[in-house]
Amino acid sequence: MEKWKLSDPELKSLDSLAIATIVYLVVVGVASFLVGVYVLSASPSMPMFAVAFIGLSGSAVAALTSCLDRYATGFEKEDGSSVPVEAKGKEKFNRRMSRWFFARPVLGLLVAPVLVWGIAFFVDDPAKFIGSREHLGFTAFMAGLLAKSVLDLVKGLFKNVFRS
Repeated sequence: MEKWKLSDPELKSLDSLAIATIVYLVVVGVASFLVGVYVLSASPSMPMFAVAFIGLSGSAVAALTSCLDRYATGFEKEDGSSVPVEAKGKEKFNRRMSRWFFARPVLGLLVAPVLVWGIAFFVDDPAKFIGSREHLGFTAFMAGLLAKSVLDLVKGLFKNVFRS
């Protein structure tokens, strides 16, 4: 396999964008997790605020893993060419996808509280579920981590049920 270098200005720009995206996702993920855990522990009267922040963190982690996987594979230039060439057909880091990585954490912020509210319908004792910091924290993080999948699943369900 031939070794590739970042000699092209577009590749240097993509590399800088990838690093900035990774740093952004790490900062957002860690900060929102810490804020969520703090609010969940210090202010039990505001559990959904904490759930939203922990969901934001889970979604940032999902975006971070996807971003890192793509970055490790290579780059896709604006003309669609792959660098390295061997990465053709694989998911690579590109400018268009970076915008998705910046917006992706917001899904967890919105989906986590809604999912927690929905789960409260299906448990025997909603007060026990919502009153447990551990249940809320875990559910919020998982809801954020899987927010995109949950939304895709719900959209597919509505399409199948209502034939829309």
